[in-house]
Amino acid sequence: MELRQLRYFVAVAEELHFRRAAVRLHISQPPLSQQIRQLEDELGYPLLARTRRRVELTPAGEAFLRDARALLAELDGAVETARRIDAGQTGRLRVNFVGSALLSIVPGIVQRFRAARPSVEIELHERSTIEQLRAISAGVVDVGLVRPPIDDIPEVRTETVLTERTVAALPAGHELTSLRRIPLHRLGSEPLVMFPRSQAPGFHDLLMSSMSAPGTHPQVVQYAPEMLTIIGLVATGIGVSLVPASVTRLALDGVTYRPVAGAPRAELIAIVRAGDDSPLARAFIEHARA
Repeated sequence: MELRQLRYFVAVAEELHFRRAAVRLHISQPPLSQQIRQLEDELGYPLLARTRRRVELTPAGEAFLRDARALLAELDGAVETARRIDAGQTGRLRVNFVGSALLSIVPGIVQRFRAARPSVEIELHERSTIEQLRAISAGVVDVGLVRPPIDDIPEVRTETVLTERTVAALPAGHELTSLRRIPLHRLGSEPLVMFPRSQAPGFHDLLMSSMSAPGTHPQVVQYAPEMLTIIGLVATGIGVSLVPASVTRLALDGVTYRPVAGAPRAELIAIVRAGDDSPLARAFIEHARA
């Protein structure tokens, strides 16, 4: 049994006329009649009662018509769903991001993406850079947003989506708040509040090495896994921090932000599994770069 035979039968059953059905199907009448005969032979019972003047459905034909319509509708729906998924118009997208990305571009990306593709379900989870790299490599996440530098991993492809300044987060009233622009080495001599190195080794080392001066090594007095916690601890006065400029959106009482001379830039990169040509992932990254 072929799908075209089902379509041919439905056309004849709805028209109850072979010639009109042939015109509707854009084929000649003899091949149409032949295909219906072959279908009936394969089933082993007649679907149509034919006379010289009319065509009628047999009881078996009426039942077969209902199921044939349902089957063809389901098939057409499956084809359309697959087409929309291939075009990036529907489906599910699993996105991970580091906490600081939520303060910069994630809200805008999600807003633009949802407006352009309202039928796509987005799963959002905050995870560390290391966790995201593992998830991308394993294929359980579609797109990640992390802070480089990261190790070269063959299974992971990267693309820069944002570059921003880093700034000093200081307790209100700290002596360095009197400066309009803080020398980078001055931060290195202050007690620091930082995220654990295990979360993003490359970015952690970049910040720490940038604050080092000859003969000195920056001292971390408190580690905190989340940016909001880091800024909250700075507000208590236990230390200072060097953070991406987007963190200044966390306008907590007791915290002052200042530019830092010579501070490294903070990049945000999108990571996907190498060889993944998902149109949804590509569209998300394009919105991230917009």
